[in-house]
Amino acid sequence: MNGMSSSPHADLYEALMEAWRLEKGERDLARLPENLLEDIRKYIGSLKHQLRVSDKGTLTSELKEVFLEAVMSVVRELFELRLRKLIGAAVEEKPVENLLEFERRIYPRLVSLIKEYRDYVKELIEAVAYQNWERMPSKYELVCFLKDTPEFIGIDLESYGPFKAGDLAALPPENARNLELAGIVRVIKVLQPGAGRE
Repeated sequence: MNGMSSSPHADLYEALMEAWRLEKGERDLARLPENLLEDIRKYIGSLKHQLRVSDKGTLTSELKEVFLEAVMSVVRELFELRLRKLIGAAVEEKPVENLLEFERRIYPRLVSLIKEYRDYVKELIEAVAYQNWERMPSKYELVCFLKDTPEFIGIDLESYGPFKAGDLAALPPENARNLELAGIVRVIKVLQPGAGRE
């Protein structure tokens, strides 16, 4: 085994073990060498090639198979650790440092999928919460002004305003619709439980 410790294979195995220890010991993603992925790919490819050309059933071949399985196990565990950290960060929608190249491509999609999931649940809750509710009958529409608006005369010949952005007001429906189409107000639907709601 001493001969193996000085080989390039053993050096990479040590680097891999060090990366695993570092990842396990840090709360956030550990900083890994950018060339680690390529080194792992070449390393595993080389071991598999040696197994294909070596005599099956020999002690050397069996040792290489055990060694290859150990290496793949460490690689799987290393990236499972990183995946769990990435999922945790994506749930909180926070920026992440020390991403490897392939993780930089995947992380924004992961955040987007979690956001899509949450939006779906939100829509589901709102749909269920208000499925038996109906608009409150009123001869006015409640609106929120999106921009400052001077005083105007409504369809009912009453004077309204002036309004500042963020002000709420009750307006005749026709005025509310026209102002909404012009991008000046947002109509707020006022709901109440339906007659059949328990």
